[in-house]
Amino acid sequence: MDELHRAVAPFLTASGGIHNGGIFNLIVCTFNGLSDTDGPSFRRIVVILETIAKYRSRVVMLDLECDDLVNEMFSTFFSIVRDDHLESVLSAMQTIMIVVLEESEDCSKKLEAGMKQILISVMSGDNQLIKSEIDYHEVIYGIYHCAPQILSGVVPYLIGELLADQLDSRLRAVRLVGSLFTLPGADICEAFQPICLEFLKRLTDRVVDVRMSVLEHVKNCLLLDPSRPEAPQIISALCDRLLDYDENVRKQVVDVICDIACHSLVSILVQAVKLVVDH
Repeated sequence: MDELHRAVAPFLTASGGIHNGGIFNLIVCTFNGLSDTDGPSFRRIVVILETIAKYRSRVVMLDLECDDLVNEMFSTFFSIVRDDHLESVLSAMQTIMIVVLEESEDCSKKLEAGMKQILISVMSGDNQLIKSEIDYHEVIYGIYHCAPQILSGVVPYLIGELLADQLDSRLRAVRLVGSLFTLPGADICEAFQPICLEFLKRLTDRVVDVRMSVLEHVKNCLLLDPSRPEAPQIISALCDRLLDYDENVRKQVVDVICDIACHSLVSILVQAVKLVVDH
C-alpha cells in the first residue's frame, strides 16, 4: 500500500488520513481524468493506474468488499478510453480488470451482474458512452479462467461475432473461442455449447483463412485433451472437410487428423482413418 499512498498523495486533502476504502473511492473518481489526455493531472493519474496494475493493491478492494466500487471502476475504464491513449494505459486497465476477476475466487452476485452488464453493453453497442478501445476479448479470456458463469449473457453476442459479415470480426472471434476451448483443464461449460457448435461450423466458412484458423485451434484442443466429450463431434466435423474445395484446407485437415492420431490413436475413429487413407 505504500506505493499506492505515494501515488495518490497529491490528491488527498490537507487533512490527510483517509482509510483504505476511502482511498480507493478517491482513486476510482480520479480515473475519470484519464479521458482528458491534455489535462494537468493526466500523467499523475496514469502513474496511479499503473501502480494499481502493478501491485496487489487492486485486490485489496475485494478484501474490503468494495464490489460497487469495482463495478464503477470497470465501467469507468470502458467509458473513458480513447483512441489516443497509449497502449500502456489500455494494458494497465485490462490487467487490473483481469487480475481482480481472477483473484476473486468466489465472485459476488453484485460483481458478477455488474461485469456481465458492462460486457453486454460493450459488445452490443447499446450504450454510446461505453467504447471498445479496450480489448474486451482479453477481458473475456481472463474471466473464462475464473468465473465463466459471468459470460452466460454474452453467448449470443459471441455467436454474432462468429457470424459477422466482417472478416476481421469473424477471425477475432474464432481466435478468442479457440483460445477458450484450449485452456488447460477448462471444460466447455453448458452455456457455451451453442458457441462450440457455431465455432465448428466455421470449418465451412466461405473464407479459407477462417477455416484454417479453426483447424489450428481444434487440433490444439484435441492434442490437449483427446478424450474430451466433444472429441467425436470435432472429428466428424474434420472428416467432412476432407472434401473441402480448397486443396490447402484438405491437406491441413489430413495433417490435423494424423497429428491427433499420432498423439492418441484411440481418439480417432477407424472410419476417420480410412477416410484419410482414401484421400
